Amino acid sequence: MRRALAVMVLGILAVMVLGMLGGGPALAEDVSINAVIEPSVVPVGSEATLVVTVQGKFRRSSQPEIPVLDEFAVYQSGTSQSFSIVNGRRSSSLKFTYVLVPRKEGLYKIEPIRFTVGGKVYTAEPVTVEVVKSSTQLPLPGSGDDEPEYSGEDAHIFIRAKVDRDTVYVNQQVTWTLGFYTDGKVELSKSPYYSAPPAEGFWAEDLPPQKNYYKTINNRKYLVNEIKRGFFPTVPGTYTIGSARVDIVIDDVTSRSFDDFFRRPFSSFGFGDPRSLSTDKIPIVVLRLPARGKPADFSGLVGRGLTIQVRVDKQVVQAGEPINLTLEISGQGNFKTMAAPTVPQMDGFKMYESGSNSDLFKRNYVVAGRKQSKFVLVPRDAGNTVIPPVRLSYFDPIERAYKSIQSAPISMEIKPAEAEQGGRRIIFAGSGEDIQVLGKDINFIHPVPAVLATGTSRFYRSGLFVALHLFPLLAVFVSLAVERRRRRWRDDVSFARSSRAAREASKKLKKASEMEKKDRHEEACAIVSTALREYIADKMNQAASGLTLQDIEGYLVDCGAGAEEQEQLAAVLRTCDGVQYSPSAVGASGTAETIREALDVVRRLEERYLS
Repeated sequence: MRRALAVMVLGILAVMVLGMLGGGPALAEDVSINAVIEPSVVPVGSEATLVVTVQGKFRRSSQPEIPVLDEFAVYQSGTSQSFSIVNGRRSSSLKFTYVLVPRKEGLYKIEPIRFTVGGKVYTAEPVTVEVVKSSTQLPLPGSGDDEPEYSGEDAHIFIRAKVDRDTVYVNQQVTWTLGFYTDGKVELSKSPYYSAPPAEGFWAEDLPPQKNYYKTINNRKYLVNEIKRGFFPTVPGTYTIGSARVDIVIDDVTSRSFDDFFRRPFSSFGFGDPRSLSTDKIPIVVLRLPARGKPADFSGLVGRGLTIQVRVDKQVVQAGEPINLTLEISGQGNFKTMAAPTVPQMDGFKMYESGSNSDLFKRNYVVAGRKQSKFVLVPRDAGNTVIPPVRLSYFDPIERAYKSIQSAPISMEIKPAEAEQGGRRIIFAGSGEDIQVLGKDINFIHPVPAVLATGTSRFYRSGLFVALHLFPLLAVFVSLAVERRRRRWRDDVSFARSSRAAREASKKLKKASEMEKKDRHEEACAIVSTALREYIADKMNQAASGLTLQDIEGYLVDCGAGAEEQEQLAAVLRTCDGVQYSPSAVGASGTAETIREALDVVRRLEERYLS
């Protein structure tokens, strides 16, 4: 008995130590990565599209690792994400799109392309692209009439930045262009290093590909390399696209005259002449969306040429048979911040969300996209019915007008359910009765020992005495675990952010409550939105900027969060985002209720799913 008790205590200690020292996140299951490049044969200077697809059960926590491609200019063209629930199993799919512009002929194999999930590295099969000679030349030199005279100290090489418009509406695209000008009189000892401009208050998207052409300025011909970037302002006001910087190193030999040899120290030769070129800051005036003509169902959507379509996979079904419905919106606009319209509940149907995905396209330097929301409809009653149109209102910033579109109605024929025999499934429409437990025919038996006896033993022979001798060893293991936890807080940024996420969110929501008491409702709602987005971003170990509602919903689904918590969080974020378009829509009681809902959803997520 004493030996068994000692062995049991040692076993418990071993389990505790392994749990403290060897614990870690579980690896993702059933993850696959695939890479495809199209076209497989591309001329020099043209574009090839590399699509990296990651599928399986995982959380979005990293980007694919693309190898260094010295013979290509590589631009990230966008990311699309979708998730689905099939038979209770959740799966995610991520598509990362890159634009490759080859600089040199040859046959190139792109490998390895890696993606890391839970500490495990997954590698895609290599892809091959053949680069052939281009049949086109750079554009002929321009007249330069639209270029102002350059007044810098050295006109051999310089940069400029400009925008296509300096006054826009909220969520209207501003196309920013950086031009890198060189007349070929100086040589660079290494490739220029480009730093994108900071732009607080904007969503930013790179707009590939890089454009090259010749330009004549002041009777001097320059080769111009252009980089474009799209900016989408999020709130009205006056904001600034900051200064971009290009760091270059000019070859000493080609940039200096012979006399410089006698004036420069010997140690400065052979290392190049480093310089930093900067652009001017550009102010942008962001207008609030007009109140006149705003539709009652307008939710803040800004775009151009939007279309809406609703599709079903079948129009003749039996009662109880599922129907897959897809709602798709497409057109120009920033689809990362574009919320899809809600499908109204329909009498006679049960409706469930089954997934969503979005794609981003960049054609002719204009950001466009497509967003799909998928639902499962289960008809309860037989008969002929119609899925009503889904309406969408948006603001067209070019025409400066509100527009409304809607999908076409869909006729449905619902036949009575049939019970199938012979071991096959039976379909029943409607809800059934609850199962009632009438009784149990198995009870536990507690046997009575045949002999009852009492005994006495000395303390030093007891198991407790042996266990007391193990406490020093336990103290050593506990101290090791505490030190390991301290190191993890210091070195593991993801763990540290996740651990303090709820505490930081509570602080921000307390500040929002203070703003609400001062009747500063718009600021309070902005703080609530920031607190919730940064809370989820800390849990995902990602930057809060660029985190969309779709990313948040996909993450919560992967974590197993309930539909009630997901809808509660989305409702709070939609309420806060809607305040920027209609500040008067939320009063004192509404703001206070929004703050209480935010506190409640953070508490529930932390206790049940994200702790």
